[in-house]
Amino acid sequence: MRFLTIFALAIGHSVTALECHSDPILPPARNLGQSEAFQNALSGLTQKLDAAAKGDILAGWDINNTSMSVGIVSFDQENPNVPIWEYHHLAPGNVNGTKRVDKNSQYLIGSVSKVITDALVLRSGVDIDEPVTSFIPQLAGESLIQWGDIALRDLAEQLAGIPTNYGFSEYYYINFYFELLGFPPVENSSYPPCGVIGLNKGCSKDELLQGLLASYPTTTPQTHPVYSNVAFTLLSYALTARTNTSYADLLSTLLTTPLGMSSTSPDPGNDSLAVIPPVSNSWGSTYGDSAPGGGLVSTLSDLSVFLHAILTRAPALGLSERAVQEWLKPRSFTGSRSSFVGTPWEIFRPEPELLFPDGEGHTVTIHGKGGGAYGYASWVGLVEEYGLGVVVLTAGGENAVAIVQNAVLSTLIPIADRVAREQAAARYAGVWEGSGLNATVEVDGEGLKITGLWREGKDMLQAIREIWAVTANEWLPSTLGETYRAFPAMVEKQGVMGGREVVREDWRLQWDVRLALESELPGARLAGNDCLSWTLVDWLHYGSEPIDRIVFVKDAVTGEVIGLDVPFLRTGVLEKVGGL
Repeated sequence: MRFLTIFALAIGHSVTALECHSDPILPPARNLGQSEAFQNALSGLTQKLDAAAKGDILAGWDINNTSMSVGIVSFDQENPNVPIWEYHHLAPGNVNGTKRVDKNSQYLIGSVSKVITDALVLRSGVDIDEPVTSFIPQLAGESLIQWGDIALRDLAEQLAGIPTNYGFSEYYYINFYFELLGFPPVENSSYPPCGVIGLNKGCSKDELLQGLLASYPTTTPQTHPVYSNVAFTLLSYALTARTNTSYADLLSTLLTTPLGMSSTSPDPGNDSLAVIPPVSNSWGSTYGDSAPGGGLVSTLSDLSVFLHAILTRAPALGLSERAVQEWLKPRSFTGSRSSFVGTPWEIFRPEPELLFPDGEGHTVTIHGKGGGAYGYASWVGLVEEYGLGVVVLTAGGENAVAIVQNAVLSTLIPIADRVAREQAAARYAGVWEGSGLNATVEVDGEGLKITGLWREGKDMLQAIREIWAVTANEWLPSTLGETYRAFPAMVEKQGVMGGREVVREDWRLQWDVRLALESELPGARLAGNDCLSWTLVDWLHYGSEPIDRIVFVKDAVTGEVIGLDVPFLRTGVLEKVGGL
C-alpha cells in the first residue's frame, strides 16, 4: 500500500509557524509599565503574593522566615534602577538586619555572581581563547586534567570539564552517617587538606591550585556542561594575573562604578541594609576567592541596572552590540530539549502551553541564572524578545525563589505578548497604498501577516508562489502555502524622507514551505519535526532585491510607522489609507 506523507518546513504536525522562526515575532511593547493591562495583571500577582505570604493560600515556602525582593525591568524605562514593578516582603520572624525591605536592601546572591563575573571577563578585554595555563602557570604541572587544553572561554561557559568544588563537596560533619549507611571508614588524611567544612580551614590560592592538579576531570573540554564553582575562582585568578589588579578592584572599576551599582561587591555587605534571615545563614561570612562564583552581595536596584544595561547595550556596560549578542548565545545542550547552557546563562525554553494556557503562544527564550548562598536563594532572567528582565531575591527559604520566579514569568510573559501585539496592530496593520501597489497587513495571534499584495491589479503573493514553483522547486520539491508571515530582521537604517528624520526597519517574510514526500520507508514524518526555515531566508531575488524583504518606515523621534516599502516591486513608499 502506498501513502503520501506531507510535512512542512515552516508548518507541520510538531513545528507550527511560531515554532519555526527567528526571535522576535514582533517588536517589544513600549512603555509597558504604563499599560493598564500590565498594571492589572501585576496588581493581581501582588495580591497573590500577599496572600501567600500571609498564609491565606499555600505559598510553598516557610512564610515565617522568608523575606524577598522581586522586580521587573523594561528596556525603555526612564530610570533603570527603579523597576516598573516591584514586590517586597519582610518575614515576621526577621529580627536582624534591615527593618524595611525595599529595592536597596542587600542580599547574598550566590551563583548569580557568576553572570556578573562573566560580564567582567568579557569587559576586561583579555583573550578568552587563551589557555588558562597562560594566566596561571601553576596549572601547567602534572595533572589528570589537561589544563593546557582549557581556555578561559571553557571556564566561563561551564564547559571546562573540571571539578565543581574543591573540598566543599565533602560532608565531613556527617561522616558518621556515611559509615552508618555502610560506607567504609576513612582517615582524616584522606580528605582534602583545606576547604572541608568541620575539618580544616579554607584553601589558600596555592592550596587550591595544588588540589586541582590532583583532582579528577569530570569530562573533556567542550564535551558537555558540568557545573563548576572553582571555574570562576580560576577566572578571577586569570584576570588578576593579567591586569595585576584584584578581582574586587576590577569589578568596581570596570562594571559596578560605571553602571552605578554601588551596593554590589564581594561580601560582607552593610548589616543595617541587609535582609538577614532568621535561619542559619552565611551573611557576613568572608567568601574570599570563592566570591566570583558565589559570594557577591547585591540589591534589586543594582541588578535591575545590570539587566537594563544588557537589554539596552548601554555604553557603560562596555560591550558592543555584537559582543552582547554573542554573550547571549547558547553554548551547549543539557540533555533536555528545553534547556541550554550559555556564558554562564541557564537558558530555558518552556513548552508554549506552560506560558500561554489559552493556546495562542510560542516558544519563548529565557536567559536565567540562579544562585544560592547559605540561607539565600536568587534568580535573574532576561526575556530579550519582550525587552524585559526579572530579579528574584529571597532570604530564609530556598523553595521561594523558584516558586516566585515561575509566578512572575507566567504572569509577565502573556501580558507582555498581548500588549506587544496590540501595539503592533495599531502601528503596522492596515491597508497601504501608493504608485499602483496595494498591500494589506494584519496582526493576529501569531504575529504580522501579509494578506494582500497587489500591483497593477496582479496578485503578487500568488506570483511569488508561482515563481517558487519554477525556481526553488527544482532543488527542493515543494510548494508555498498561502500564509506570508513577516518577522523583524533587527536591521535598521537612519535616513530622511520628505525632510523628516526616519528609520527604515527591515522585516523578512518566512516562507510557508510545504514539502511533499512519497515513500513507504519508516520515519517519513520525522523531518516535519525539524525547523529549517532559517535556511530559506534570502533565497528568492529579483533584480538584486530580496523578494522576502519588506521595510517599514518609522518617524525617528516618535517611532510612528509612516510608510511601507516593498523594494523588490520598486513602487516606492506606501501610505496607510485604512485600518483593520
